[in-house]
Amino acid sequence: MRLLKPLMSTLLAFASASVFAANGETAVVFVNGMNNTFDDAIASMQVLKQRVSARGAGKGYVYGNAYNATNGFFSDLYQVFKQKGQEGEKVSGFWQMVDGGNVTPGWMSTALRDKYVATLSKEVTPELPEHLKFYRQHLSANRKLVLVPHSQGNLYANISQNILIGESAAQAPNVFAVGVASPAARTMPNSTYVTSSADAVIGALRIIKSVLPSNISQGFHPFKDFLGHSFTKIYMDSSMPAELAIVREIDRRSAAPVLR
Repeated sequence: MRLLKPLMSTLLAFASASVFAANGETAVVFVNGMNNTFDDAIASMQVLKQRVSARGAGKGYVYGNAYNATNGFFSDLYQVFKQKGQEGEKVSGFWQMVDGGNVTPGWMSTALRDKYVATLSKEVTPELPEHLKFYRQHLSANRKLVLVPHSQGNLYANISQNILIGESAAQAPNVFAVGVASPAARTMPNSTYVTSSADAVIGALRIIKSVLPSNISQGFHPFKDFLGHSFTKIYMDSSMPAELAIVREIDRRSAAPVLR
């Protein structure tokens, strides 16, 4: 049930507490998509860590998960559509910071921020308070925060970035996202995404909702993942172009880039 989701997020924050003992300058946080178990999210983060390291990047990184629990495919899908509704013009007050890629950091008052967090966590993102707490711990440790959301995780990440940048001009230069298989209609300032043209899940959503265009071609690989949407089997496959593109974008936003 959805009531379990904040609890799971809290448990994950405790499980990941050891990262704060590290001296890293960049925090890379994986934000999972729909229908992912806790173990699925942890496994994806570990694959991401391995791929970053294999490419020669990742020195001084610390890793973590901002977990959003699953309540089954159809329940999660319903939540995606509710989250997509937050991107529409009727809620432009929350998205006023996004204007053709420009933003005025710190525009959100404390009272307005608390109102948005309370409303969004009640209606569409129950884990939002715990996610924000987790992110602020990294920012308070003077780390750059690079979110790597997959699928539905992009909708969570956009909302979190909006809050973090909107509430503090000081945090704005240190908050980024490198989205993977994004169902979102927009990215936050200084962030990017990688979506395969063969991703059937995002392609189907694009038919009925506003979604960012595909920006990488990987071909059809039915024996790996018929839908072309899997984070580990498709986007993190080192034999495909998306993996290097994602790692490079993470590295570019880190405290000490090394890749060319």
